[in-house]
Amino acid sequence: MRVGAGGAGRSETERGSVAIEAAMLVPVFIVLIALVVAAGRVRTVDGAVAEATRDAARAASLVAPADAVAAGQRAGAATLSNQGLTCQVSVVPHLNAAPGQVGTVQATILCEVPVSDLLWSGLTGHVPVKDTFTSVVDSYRSN
Repeated sequence: MRVGAGGAGRSETERGSVAIEAAMLVPVFIVLIALVVAAGRVRTVDGAVAEATRDAARAASLVAPADAVAAGQRAGAATLSNQGLTCQVSVVPHLNAAPGQVGTVQATILCEVPVSDLLWSGLTGHVPVKDTFTSVVDSYRSN
């Protein structure tokens, strides 16, 4: 075994192997970093959607039945807007409960989180984030 001018015990047949190993591993690291960024983005949106869903259901449960859907959609959209998100907000009131039963309002929000803007990673498409929350109608709400 002949030691090259670079020393450190590498033979001439091993020259350049570090560059080849790096060329093979760099794409793997790029994909791993992209997956971490995408997961962080989805987790952040998931928290915002959960907060907006609670806000929408609670706002709808505090107003008169005729205004419940509009109030819930406004509250959910406002919370999402504060986070820079635009999502589908659905509010379904169940206000005509049987005597002795409480009414509820169910809010559902669906967001599509884009990951295709991470072009350098090769990821494409959108990740759906959905949350549903049910709030009991406030018995002291306005009628």
